Amino acid sequence: MPNPGRPAAFDPERTDAAVRNSGVGVWFQSPTSGELAWNDNIRDHFQLPADASPSEELFLQQVHEQDREWVRRSLRRAVEQGQPFDEVFRTVGPAGELKWIHALGRHSRDADGQRRFDGLTADVTDQVEVHRRLRQFADSAPGMLWITEPDGSCTFLSRGWTEFTGQAEVAALGFGWLEMVHPADRDRAGAACRQAHLDRAAFALELRLHRPDGAWRWVIDSGRPRLGAGGEFLGFVGSVTDIHDRRTAEDRLRRSEERYRAFVANSTEGIWRMEFRPPVDTRLPAAQQADAFLRSGRFAECNEVFARMYGLASPADVVGHGLELMMDAGGPQVHAYLMRLAESGYRASEVESQEHGIDGRPLWFANNLSGVIEDGLLVRAWGTQRDITPRKRAEAALVEADRRKDEFLATLAHELRNPLAPIRASAELLRLISAQDSRLARHAEVIGRQVGHLARMIDDLMDASRISRGKLELRLAPVVLQDVVRSALENVQAELEAGRHPLQLALPDRPVRMVGDEVRLVQIVQNLLTNALRYSADGRPVAVDVQVEGAQAVLRVRDQGIGIAANQLPRLFDLFYQGGSPAERATGGLGIGLPLAKLLAELHHGSVEAHSAGLGQGSEFTVRLPLPAEPVADPGRADDALAQAPKRERVLIVDDNRDAADILAEVLRLMGDEVGTAYDGVEGLAQAEAFRPEVVILDLGMPRLDGYGTCRALRATEWGRKMIVVALTGWGQPADLQRAAEAGFDGHLVKPVAPEVLVRTIEELRAKRAAEAAAAGEPPSAGRPPAAPVA
Repeated sequence: MPNPGRPAAFDPERTDAAVRNSGVGVWFQSPTSGELAWNDNIRDHFQLPADASPSEELFLQQVHEQDREWVRRSLRRAVEQGQPFDEVFRTVGPAGELKWIHALGRHSRDADGQRRFDGLTADVTDQVEVHRRLRQFADSAPGMLWITEPDGSCTFLSRGWTEFTGQAEVAALGFGWLEMVHPADRDRAGAACRQAHLDRAAFALELRLHRPDGAWRWVIDSGRPRLGAGGEFLGFVGSVTDIHDRRTAEDRLRRSEERYRAFVANSTEGIWRMEFRPPVDTRLPAAQQADAFLRSGRFAECNEVFARMYGLASPADVVGHGLELMMDAGGPQVHAYLMRLAESGYRASEVESQEHGIDGRPLWFANNLSGVIEDGLLVRAWGTQRDITPRKRAEAALVEADRRKDEFLATLAHELRNPLAPIRASAELLRLISAQDSRLARHAEVIGRQVGHLARMIDDLMDASRISRGKLELRLAPVVLQDVVRSALENVQAELEAGRHPLQLALPDRPVRMVGDEVRLVQIVQNLLTNALRYSADGRPVAVDVQVEGAQAVLRVRDQGIGIAANQLPRLFDLFYQGGSPAERATGGLGIGLPLAKLLAELHHGSVEAHSAGLGQGSEFTVRLPLPAEPVADPGRADDALAQAPKRERVLIVDDNRDAADILAEVLRLMGDEVGTAYDGVEGLAQAEAFRPEVVILDLGMPRLDGYGTCRALRATEWGRKMIVVALTGWGQPADLQRAAEAGFDGHLVKPVAPEVLVRTIEELRAKRAAEAAAAGEPPSAGRPPAAPVA
């Protein structure tokens, strides 16, 4: 064993063996001859045969041709300039096999001052292969990998950097990589890297890098400290990842969010979002969905406008609450609103809702809603709403004004009809008693005709009001158009004769059958005839003809009157419009007749057109009415009983207008009836019990007991159930007719009414009553004992 107290002696052989076994190649250059000497490891490294003689030329000959020139230059510098030789290069074997060699050499002088150049070589093929694989891995990585030294300088960059930026690796090493960073990010990036090296802490930094095409793309540069085996700090290892698309999307999202926030903040509409916990099952019936909507819906956000709509200070006062904050959950309007949302699939547009403010004031909104439905469940909803409270209040005011207008018109018609009734009855009475006095008869005829004009104007006014509100209903039945024309001519016969207007009538021989409301069709023709007569000078003819053209019946009314100016034609059918000069309008009515005729024709799916060659050229009105595709039954005629002479009746007239009651009673007495009168409902009931009339004519608006109550009281008695009870009143609205029917009236006539119309109506009601009794198998009603009339 060696003596530990003495140093070991240097043994050259052992040294040579150790070098040989380590695989290190050694070369020496003689200071005198300059010849080279090397060991076997050198021959192995340069892949030379064992008997190869050492020389610099042989040495360079074995270097790979791509490395040979720079290795030669490095050797020259080492020999001539005394620089260290430290190179890694490839050598090539006989079969082309490659080895990576790391050569270290140094120029020196011996003790005699002679120059020499000695060195070592090592086979680093395995290390280079490992490095090559690591480089291949780094170059194949999706990001750009890098390594820095403790001072922060970059010593490695993967190929991804060059491909991404176009900067060569050699230019990027050290701190050259900063040249590729956007100028606006460069100082921040450099400072962040230096600080990370000082802190030896991981970092991540977003910045923009320059692309070969000149564009700038966002990347994230992140690194972690790398430590040696003893924990010493060796620098950083990290990567650069392209996040431009994500960053751009985030920027777009952020800008969108900013725009959304700005829109929400500056919108004049209320904007809200509601979340549903639990979600609403849209597969449930709509009613159950509405209940679930109320229970689980909570506001998640809204804008200031939405909160202020309800008188709240900020959106914070809304968030977390449900619809109970602004709606009465149990109200039918709220339920109907939520039902509409459910039925629309939570895609609602301009749906109106009635709500209330925090102070309880009523509010109206027009809502737009879009729900998010996932797997059949409503999880959230977005919506906007617009305050329409002023509009709804204006609409309510218009409805109220319209109602008051209708009430005014109905009252006006009633008040006008009441005095017209005795005037008409008086005219009829004068006619009946003036058979021998032509002058008196003529005046009676004038009074009756003018009363008829006034009555028609009132009827037209009420009809126009009903049509404008969509309240006029047609009573459709089979009619013959020729009969309609004849009825209208009968109604204007007095005007025709008064103006001595020749009538030119042309009607088809075969009946023109159609389905319509005969009363309203007569009104159309009558209004056109009245218009023609009103604007035609005395003696001018009026022509009426009816033709069938295809699937239409065409009726024309022509006159030779004042005509119509071209600028008046477009407005001719406007309600209350009257053309012509003031002097010409003075002969006209209210400007209702023509619009009413047009509206009634349109209700029959027809039309009315006006034509005129100009002022002084007369005018022509054309009515077109559709004919049915199938044959129409004969409208029939009145029963034979109605064709007979009217039966003598016991009649009781009850009216608080004494003139109207007394004069009508006198007319009916002249016609052969027994007539009693009373002037209110209470008196009327007493008279009816004593007189036992067959017919009772009742006014509706009377003191003490009105006509409705009087009729109900009559029907409550055994002797009053079979009476014919007719309402004769100034109230003619549909509601009045409905109320009269419910009270038990058999018929309803509007003042003023011609006595013959009253008698005919009574006979029609009697025939109807008899037909109903026969159909029910009831025996004819027994006659009543006569009673003395009571005046």
